[in-house]
Amino acid sequence: MTFRLTPAMSAELRAGVSPIAPLIEIAFPDHTLRHVVGSIEVMWGDRLFAGEDERFGVLDAAGTLMDGVGDDAPDWLLTFRPPSSAAVEDLTRANVQGSEVSGWLAVIDRATGLLIPEPIRVFSGSLDMARLKVGKDGRSVEWRCVSALEVFHDTERGMRLSDATHQMVWPGETGLANMTGIERTSYWGVEKVPAGVTYGTGGGGGSEYLARAL
Repeated sequence: MTFRLTPAMSAELRAGVSPIAPLIEIAFPDHTLRHVVGSIEVMWGDRLFAGEDERFGVLDAAGTLMDGVGDDAPDWLLTFRPPSSAAVEDLTRANVQGSEVSGWLAVIDRATGLLIPEPIRVFSGSLDMARLKVGKDGRSVEWRCVSALEVFHDTERGMRLSDATHQMVWPGETGLANMTGIERTSYWGVEKVPAGVTYGTGGGGGSEYLARAL
């Protein structure tokens, strides 16, 4: 995933003195969780981002953000450490599915403790599926968050870079008929796969090769 830092953020990071602050905001139906990765608190305008939420506890892990490939939109795994059974229930209720999730990369001015304008948005999507995990070190709730781009796959509103989709919009236009990098291969100048050649060892223990055209 690529993004462009603001000039002020770039200058501070090059100086090597200002810490990075990943920010996460989740708008649940009856509560908005604003989390900053780390044991700190930081203000962004009138919004307070803290390392622990009084209702849902701490964010134990945030998976690596990856670009989507093929028909898969980008997704993000967020793991919470809920402090109580009630918090577990709140995190896994059916009505929290679809809650809006936003992620930013921010830089903190060490001298003032404030964020350097403007944090870069690195994720925009929604909560998709929850999974409760119980182990020796306690219980956690892992949320899979899907990108806002997922809706294009669900409703077929997105355009696929393929010959079938291209001709669905422009019938008879074959500009993508022989494109590369797709699963179905179109061969130039022939109607089927060209003949291949296999090699084997000749009889009599010699080193003669036998070539047979398929």
